[in-house]
Amino acid sequence: MQHTSRSSCDEGSPSGGCLSTQSQFQHPPLQTNPPLLIDNTNQPMLNYDGTEMRDEKGRLVYKSQFLSTHPLKGDCKERVGYGGKKFTYVSGDGVIRTMNAVFGFGGWSSRITMERMVQCEKDDRGRWNIGYLATVKVTLRNGVSHEDCGSGDGINESKVKAHEKAMKSAVTDAMKRAARHFGERLGNGKAMDDFIDALMSVSR
Repeated sequence: MQHTSRSSCDEGSPSGGCLSTQSQFQHPPLQTNPPLLIDNTNQPMLNYDGTEMRDEKGRLVYKSQFLSTHPLKGDCKERVGYGGKKFTYVSGDGVIRTMNAVFGFGGWSSRITMERMVQCEKDDRGRWNIGYLATVKVTLRNGVSHEDCGSGDGINESKVKAHEKAMKSAVTDAMKRAARHFGERLGNGKAMDDFIDALMSVSR
């Protein structure tokens, strides 16, 4: 059966408007269920060759266990901070490698939710000193997400290069801070900072 739209004028109405019978066939809005959050951290970790990761006793290593371990030395770097003090941290490359290893290349994403320049001036040597703040949201495929802020600065005779360095540093810092909420392997916690310092001091 084919439905056709008919209209009739209500002569008794003050406006003399027409009422359409088409409104009688309007469908209610579709009901959508919220996405089901699937925790894939209870799955076994895979090595780079695709085999299942096992500990020294031959037991399977699950993703939740992997995330609770300390970062590798190769994922850590050092920098000199204020007062000449050395700081050790998990690098942006190290965080991305770990996120890809645990959640897969297409299993997570990051999005810049805010970036703002907070400093732009020249020093006594004629170099541009640029500072940025940024917030980044890291989201897993199952919808779980964490968001955090970061800062970065850039010093260069080129204003463009100084802006680029400061912006990239702020975004990377925010991404790492957001990702660390997923586990100790990503640099979470004060105890992790102490471990990384001890780890790097062994190679000095």
